[in-house]
Amino acid sequence: MSKKTGRRDFLKGLVSGLVVGGIAGVAGTEIYRGLAPPPPPVREEIPTTPIKAGIQAYLTGGGALWGKPMMQGAILAIEEINERGGILGRKIEYVVKSETSPEETVREYRTLVLDEKIDFYVGLISSSNTPAVGPVAEELQTLTFFVDGCTDFLFESVVPDPRFCFRITNIQSADGVAAAIGAIKLLNLTEKDKVRIAHIHPDYAYGRNAHAHMQITFEKVLGKDRVEVVYEAFPGLFKITDFSPYITEIIANRPDILASSLWGADVVNFYKQAIGYGLFEKMKYVSCIAHAASPAEAVKDFPDGHIAGVHANYFFLYPEWDKYPINKSFVNNYYRRWGTYPDSPSEGAYVAVYLYKNAVEKAYTMIGRFPEVDDIIRALEGMTIYGPAGPIHVRAEKPNKHQCYKDGIVGISKYDPRFGFSVLDKPIVIPISKITVPEGWEGTPDPKAGTLAYSWIRETWREGVVPV
Repeated sequence: MSKKTGRRDFLKGLVSGLVVGGIAGVAGTEIYRGLAPPPPPVREEIPTTPIKAGIQAYLTGGGALWGKPMMQGAILAIEEINERGGILGRKIEYVVKSETSPEETVREYRTLVLDEKIDFYVGLISSSNTPAVGPVAEELQTLTFFVDGCTDFLFESVVPDPRFCFRITNIQSADGVAAAIGAIKLLNLTEKDKVRIAHIHPDYAYGRNAHAHMQITFEKVLGKDRVEVVYEAFPGLFKITDFSPYITEIIANRPDILASSLWGADVVNFYKQAIGYGLFEKMKYVSCIAHAASPAEAVKDFPDGHIAGVHANYFFLYPEWDKYPINKSFVNNYYRRWGTYPDSPSEGAYVAVYLYKNAVEKAYTMIGRFPEVDDIIRALEGMTIYGPAGPIHVRAEKPNKHQCYKDGIVGISKYDPRFGFSVLDKPIVIPISKITVPEGWEGTPDPKAGTLAYSWIRETWREGVVPV
């Protein structure tokens, strides 16, 4: 923030929801000194009809470990806002639809917009679905908050100059880079003369992005001549239940680390089967994402001592509750409402709803009437708010315009008897500015990996130097 927040103001922000980042004013600058402030806008009567939100999430199948908490995070935020009187006195109603295949997800999205007449949308986990829905959101001119679906392709090539689309959780390149840096630092990989790496990732945009960004990070930081790829596999997303052929091949190739972005049911099936083969005693598992969603279900017996990725976004124990009451309040409220602990998708959806609220209220103070979509968009661009994971910033300019950014986090897996499942131990926070393409960077996407991040790392990072 650009001005200090006193204890009273901070606590006031806790009561009213997420705290909007301070904005430096112009009244104290030389040119405006001595001038009277502008008159406040004339207030128009606010409509009394409810605001309608559309929520779309995986409710069944392999993605439900992500979709269900995402839906719960959005609903919790809506309920909190309604309990406090709504947004400028207007309560929020919501409609829930399922996320499935890209074609069916687009069909359900159109139903929310054209038939249900939603005012704003919160949804999506898969990186196959955000590129499918993004152009439709722009066509239908609907304010759309993608909770995840984090592929770099969305705002770099599919919708490069978005107007109505925003995305909450960190871009995939930050996810893959954070996991690789976590492995380098926490596993002391710089001390090894050679690092043998195996890869296993889902065969679609997210998995391909994760593979590329993890690998370029290992090569740049450790030195390309010190990295040897001994195995690569790309099983279909949620299409494999028996991972034993992959597991035996991985073990046979004797890697030092196994880099992976398997998620949802895939990562649960993989690690439970891999335990039986003794895989985790033979190598270190470096996951982008295993601990990111539904930890009480997904990582109940995950082995200790491996890289526990949380999608570079959020784990409920951090920021520490005694140092950051916003997170403590969110965890307590979420547990009280749903009987489990929040995770990356639930935090993302929760923040999305509050971003909408804060943007509406900010626009209202500026124009004196309940804002139209364009007014809300202008308020969102460049906004910073404080959510459970810490400050989150909405990028206003290319590249990756309308992408939200927050610092990444990664740690070591460790079973915690207080909770009955594996948590992040020895977490490290990675400044997002160190691992993602900066605003205004004018490079071109790498022809092999297809992303700006790959080019940015290749062209600007010094080989052999850990960037954070």
